[in-house]
Amino acid sequence: MLTNTPADPSPATGTRAGSPAGSGDRVVLKIGTSSLVTDGRLDPAKLDRLCDTVHRGVIAGLSPVLVTSGAIAIGRTRHPALAAAGTVVQQVAAALGQSRLYSAIQAAFADRGLQTGQLLLTPYELVEAHRGGVRHTLETMLTLGMIPVVNENDALGVRNNDVLAALLSGFLQADLLLLLTDVPGLYDRDPTRSDDARPIGDVVALTPELERLAGGSAGGGGTGGMRMKLGACWIATFSGVRTVIADTTDPDVLVAAHSADPVGTAFRPRAVTGATPGIGTLWRAFRTPPRGSVRCAPAGLSAVERGETLRHQHIVESHQTFDNGDVVDICAPDGRPVARGEVRCAGPCTADPASPLVAAGDYVRIVEEQPCL
Repeated sequence: MLTNTPADPSPATGTRAGSPAGSGDRVVLKIGTSSLVTDGRLDPAKLDRLCDTVHRGVIAGLSPVLVTSGAIAIGRTRHPALAAAGTVVQQVAAALGQSRLYSAIQAAFADRGLQTGQLLLTPYELVEAHRGGVRHTLETMLTLGMIPVVNENDALGVRNNDVLAALLSGFLQADLLLLLTDVPGLYDRDPTRSDDARPIGDVVALTPELERLAGGSAGGGGTGGMRMKLGACWIATFSGVRTVIADTTDPDVLVAAHSADPVGTAFRPRAVTGATPGIGTLWRAFRTPPRGSVRCAPAGLSAVERGETLRHQHIVESHQTFDNGDVVDICAPDGRPVARGEVRCAGPCTADPASPLVAAGDYVRIVEEQPCL
């Protein structure tokens, strides 16, 4: 394990001693709300531990991009009305909490001689090709040895930082996506309900069956939970990025995860049969857990296998209700999930059997792909 020996970076540029600026392996590190915030306030001990984790990665020669949650939880304490539920309330809380969150992070890293810069993004800056400025900003910051600190721009719309981190890892073709949380990883059953639950150390290929082991958000003001983290794992592993879900308590976790030491739950990259899904397709297919499912006729399964649009006439049954833009599982005639994607309307209908239900560029096949060995 590494020691706390200082890296002695230059205060002016953030350049790391012992290696050229920005020369390290790129890693994306995301930390959840409960791992930074206690009772609505940024926890100094938790922040100090995060800084140690990132600092040790820098000393080891890594070039980290940090994705942080916590702005909404911090902002809710700024006005009594912001304790209420609702998306607009969350957006206002994010607007109030973000500056406080980043100011504390900036100061804590500066104490270790590391320079940071804040980027507030939405997925659209990453998935829409004509918005090219973000890549230049990130590339320049990393080249200069700075640490980009990224957050979902929740003041514009509340989404999820796990998913944003996964998109970033694919966007940058990172060596690792590390999702830090308050549990050691994925378990074979709910550890809060079963004393004999065992952690899963290595996942060769994520499946819907494994996904069912995950619960929702653990609370504490976060918007994610294990199910959302697994959605991020779908995106990252299909982008060719090894992904690890691990506990925050060990400050050597970043270095260990990058070295493929046994820590947390590791998800191997996927080797995709056929054309590799674009980052926009991955976002549309996995940005939220599925809200329902549809079962295909044999002709529908054939259309999916050929990468064609799934139409209403291809569907023989739907489960649960869903709306336009929701994510659904697409199942074979025998009920096996074979793909996942975004629907174009609220459930199968018969008014126009030939109309699209899930467009060709809006779903990803989740079977037949083999893991990278």
